[in-house]
Amino acid sequence: MFLRLGLAGIVLMTAGVLMPAVAEDKLALIATQPIDLSGSGVSIDVSQAPGAFRGIRIRAKSGSPDIDRIQIAYGDSTVHNERRPILLTKGERTRAIAETNTDRFIDTVNVVNKLATGKAVVEVLGIQTPDGAKKRRSDPVLAEAPPEDNHIPSALKNTDANDIMFGHQNVGFGIDRDVIKVGGDLGKFNRIRLRVLGNDVHVNTLRVIFVDGTEQKIDVDADIKANARSPWFGIDGTRFIREIQMTYRAHPNFDGQARVEVTGEYAEGWLGAEGEGRKYHEGWMLLGAQTAGFTGFDRDIIRVGANEGGFARLRIEAVDRAITLKEIRVKYASGPDEIFTMHERVDPGKPYGPLEFKGGKAPIQSIEARYRSRFDLVKGLRSAFDGRPAVVQIWGQH
Repeated sequence: MFLRLGLAGIVLMTAGVLMPAVAEDKLALIATQPIDLSGSGVSIDVSQAPGAFRGIRIRAKSGSPDIDRIQIAYGDSTVHNERRPILLTKGERTRAIAETNTDRFIDTVNVVNKLATGKAVVEVLGIQTPDGAKKRRSDPVLAEAPPEDNHIPSALKNTDANDIMFGHQNVGFGIDRDVIKVGGDLGKFNRIRLRVLGNDVHVNTLRVIFVDGTEQKIDVDADIKANARSPWFGIDGTRFIREIQMTYRAHPNFDGQARVEVTGEYAEGWLGAEGEGRKYHEGWMLLGAQTAGFTGFDRDIIRVGANEGGFARLRIEAVDRAITLKEIRVKYASGPDEIFTMHERVDPGKPYGPLEFKGGKAPIQSIEARYRSRFDLVKGLRSAFDGRPAVVQIWGQH
């Protein structure tokens, strides 16, 4: 009998029934947060919690939160999104979330719940090793780890000279075509390509409609995987683009939406000291654009194409949604970098700047920008997850 009970205990421990007592030794309470369940969620600041962590668990101290998304923003600006239904009753906790074998500092934990009535209190439990408990944010290895984009893989970073994102569209598959508006005098491009976020898209054709009414059809007929780019497609670089019409089809396992962005390479001389770009928008030229994340701060490097004669100032614009702008670093072709620091809200239609260069006009090699999309405090965190992200545009003037 004793042998059978002993074996049963071993089986239960292996199955995880008795594991909480073991796992509890590795858990540290790092935050306790009330939640009004009639709202859409809560953002929990855990940046002051001592040490680094290898994952988290969420425990219901009281109430019954019905959670559908959890997001972890790390100190290096990366983000983990956990999208799955989690219904907790008092005393219950989740399984490990974002568990890794690396100690990492956590800034915030965002919990999005389904709308309900009443209140709850949740606890954030950090999975922590003895070594992780000793780490501090001044640790040179972790503190200086290169940041990654919080929603766009590094393969999609805007690292190509003159690769300018000038159009975007969120696409769903209730229909099989969309139009990406460009505008008449934004720029002239020698070639274009697509990049896709969120889900795979099979693109059938692109039809580039120029301002003068002529058009160019591009037969693509290819899958573009989520978080990947298409090949380049050459187009007539002597004319402005009015819009790009895109036809596509869904994949059988498609769930949700995808975001399609059009990037282009400027025609030769557009950015030059005597380039055609000087004739439009009072001399302001689009140097780069990127989709912004919601948590942490994106750190995007925008390469600037040949700009003989250079630029004297910058301005920043937000499209579709407000952003919080934190820093602009300008790397000149020669000489030390120039850094502009701020913590400003930038609303669509209200450009921030100009940022005047101390040394006057100078050629730019690249621009590093830090920013994030803002979410609606009234609508709550759900607006950040479900809404359109901001597009951040950086413009330069000679």
